[in-house]
This record gives sequence, structure tokens and C-alpha cells, in this order.
Amino acid sequence: MDASELERVQSQYASVQLADGANVNAMATIGSIRGSAQNIQTQIGNLEQDSFSGDSGLNSEVSVLNKINAAGVLTLRTLQDSNKLLASLLEQQTILAKQQRETTTNTINADIARQASLSQNMTQVSGTLTNSLQNFRMP
Repeated sequence: MDASELERVQSQYASVQLADGANVNAMATIGSIRGSAQNIQTQIGNLEQDSFSGDSGLNSEVSVLNKINAAGVLTLRTLQDSNKLLASLLEQQTILAKQQRETTTNTINADIARQASLSQNMTQVSGTLTNSLQNFRMP
């Protein structure tokens, strides 16, 4: 394997390793979000129930402020989960762009190599053809 071919194979293997890492990260993110989904849903339900409660203890100034803070924390958690998903999508897109670039580069390099060897091959074929025609004898 020559140096350029070795470099190409190493680059493709690196892409596979990047994709594997991004897939593990994406699955962990999805698992984490799904794992906490029920707990967050329960917290939202409790917050909603407390907000509409007629109990004066749940409607005091301090209780209302606590509910506002709890709602803010739930919003931040949801935004954090969304950002994790967006980061995973960006990783996947970056890897796809790298793989597409490698494919395009390999195609261009193959075309350059084909063009470079074309004149040499044509010279060899025409030289052999000329020699064959000159040495051809009818039986």
C-alpha cells in the first residue's frame, strides 16, 4: 500500500471512529432524556396542580415565587436537553460532511491519477501497436 492509499484508509477509519463516538453520545443523550422524561412530566403535573389549587398555603407569596422558580428550573432542564440533542445532530452532520469530503477528494484524486497515467498508457499502447504492425508477416 503506497503512502497516499494508506493516508486515505487512515482518514476513512478515523471517520468510522468519529461516527462511532457520535453515535454513542447520541444514544446516551437520548437515553438520558427518556430516562428523566417521566420525572419531569411528574414535576410539571405537580406544579400545574399546585398552581390551580385553592389551598391558601399553596397560594401564598412565597409559594407562588417557589412555583415560578420551579417552572424556571424545568424550563432550563428542557432547554439543556434540547441543546444536547442539537449538539448530537451537529456532530452527525459534521461527520457526514467529512465523509462526503473524503469521497469527493478520493474521486478527484482517482481522476488525477487516471489522467496522469493516460498519456503513459497511450504511449505504451501506440508504441506496441506500431512495433506489432511493423513486424507483422503474412504466412
